[in-house]
Amino acid sequence: MKDWTRVFTADNPVEVGFVRGLLEAEGIETRVRSMELWTAAVEIYFAEGARPSVWVRKHERERAETIIRERDRSREAGQSWRCRGCGERLEGQFTACWRCGAPRGRDE
Repeated sequence: MKDWTRVFTADNPVEVGFVRGLLEAEGIETRVRSMELWTAAVEIYFAEGARPSVWVRKHERERAETIIRERDRSREAGQSWRCRGCGERLEGQFTACWRCGAPRGRDE
């Protein structure tokens, strides 16, 4: 994976899944690493490299990091949003629709 770079690391696989879905919805190819270590990592207090992470191709890094920052800003602001998939109204902390599973878009 020498042409890949890590753009996101989380304490749980759910968060990694949300970010992966968000990036893939924007057309960015992703790879997830260390998901299989997550269960064991809970027992060893998340040793470096054992936490689940999202990786993208190096040339997509800046774009991916921008998308993740925008997601973090909107979560912090707590702005509600409407799902493009089913029209459900969701609170700002959600990064994917609980009803249909569609990821939150960058402009929502």
